Amino acid sequence: MFIFTSLRDTWSLLPQPLFNMRGLTLLSAVSPVLALTPGDTFYPPNLNDTAYISNSTIGTYGGIYKAPTNGPTAGDPYGTYDYCFMPHPRSEEYTLPEALIKGSAKGKLVYLEYLQRHQRRSPYNILPGGENQAYECDNVRPYLYAGPNSASGIQPVPMYAQTYQDPSNPFTPGVNGTCQYPQITIGGIQDGYQHGKDLWAVYGKKLGLIPKKPNDRVWFRSSDSALTQASAGAVLRGVWPDYKGALPLHQMVTSVDTVNEGYSCSAVSSTLSSLQSTALWKEHLSVTAELRTKLGSMLGATSSSWQSTFDHFSDNFQARLCNGYELPCSVSNSSACVTMQMAEEVFRAGDWEWNYYWRTNPDVVKYIQVVEGLFIGEIVSRLQAVQDGKSSVDYSHIFVHDGDIGPILGSLGIAALRWPAMASNIAFEVWETEEKSLYARVLYSGQPVRSIHGVLDWVPLSDLIGILKPYVPEDIVSLCG
Repeated sequence: MFIFTSLRDTWSLLPQPLFNMRGLTLLSAVSPVLALTPGDTFYPPNLNDTAYISNSTIGTYGGIYKAPTNGPTAGDPYGTYDYCFMPHPRSEEYTLPEALIKGSAKGKLVYLEYLQRHQRRSPYNILPGGENQAYECDNVRPYLYAGPNSASGIQPVPMYAQTYQDPSNPFTPGVNGTCQYPQITIGGIQDGYQHGKDLWAVYGKKLGLIPKKPNDRVWFRSSDSALTQASAGAVLRGVWPDYKGALPLHQMVTSVDTVNEGYSCSAVSSTLSSLQSTALWKEHLSVTAELRTKLGSMLGATSSSWQSTFDHFSDNFQARLCNGYELPCSVSNSSACVTMQMAEEVFRAGDWEWNYYWRTNPDVVKYIQVVEGLFIGEIVSRLQAVQDGKSSVDYSHIFVHDGDIGPILGSLGIAALRWPAMASNIAFEVWETEEKSLYARVLYSGQPVRSIHGVLDWVPLSDLIGILKPYVPEDIVSLCG
């Protein structure tokens, strides 16, 4: 999880909101919510307006926020925005680009750049007043061991972390149970395995790009977080269930990592402070003041870290609902509980904040540049290598966080951005036609991205590179100050 930063270019160059009407009349276009198609649930047309947050008739705008402890889960119908386990390319629903279906072009898939958030987990943010339910993770084994890079060297005993509480310890944790916070849960592991199986069915069996076993044309990376590393193990086991060897999962040195806000950049916090000083940001806090006060009093969450954004409340409620737990109650008053209606407003506010961070704030270009511009530059470099016929990789799979997925979708000009949920994924597909022309398609959670540039279903690869390049800083050192 991240507290986010900012981006900048001139406001005249900023992708403008597609919808900027005010008032509840907007709802007539989407009511009843249950009539939405699965794809529509990703794109609330009035997300730029603070009225979206406070209007309870919207509910979750068709989104799903509940899953059992054990997975794998799958939204119903498949393809719906599902915070617990976002959709991904799946053979049952996957279709070729429209140009290939209609016969205006013939071609084959030659490159896949696949980015995804980790799978579902326990929360980062434990309620300051204490948690009224225990989190149990005895059904998960986080492995912790290291060995030499030679099979002839000393082979370690596979060790895993086992959380416990000693009765002699005078300090008590804020929540009972056997989980660390955060930690991939059993449902997350099961979701990851299914995710990998589905990717193999599409990009291996159907399209023939992913090899039957790993070779030197595949490449994997994660952040330095145990969350992304654990997800990688589960997902890649689903891709290659019978593979016996080990695989390298590339990571940068933490202090200079280009994902997960690894490198130090003072412009991140200064730009964030600027964008959280606007009249619109303050308006969204005014709209939600009553809710924040009520939740703060009930749950002991009155500090600025809980009251200044909806990041912490959203994270806590999402993690509970996505792992088979109930919404929280006050530890001191068991009858004072968070209702689903309250949680839905929290989730709508979280979606509004993400859309503001990465799509509509006045410094959005600079914010994306300082937070994610270097990583976007890496993506551009790999796509450019494909364009130039110099790529050494066919399949790149990178495991990151919501704070990485959000700015990348912002750089693509996504029409509306809800919180990039668990296992959110972006697939950059590159297709080569019989005429040796290269075209790109960008899928977000299995469907072509609806963007201010149009639907990204079949665009010249050079055009996609052109869309991304403005978000790559020319001199990040100077920009960061």
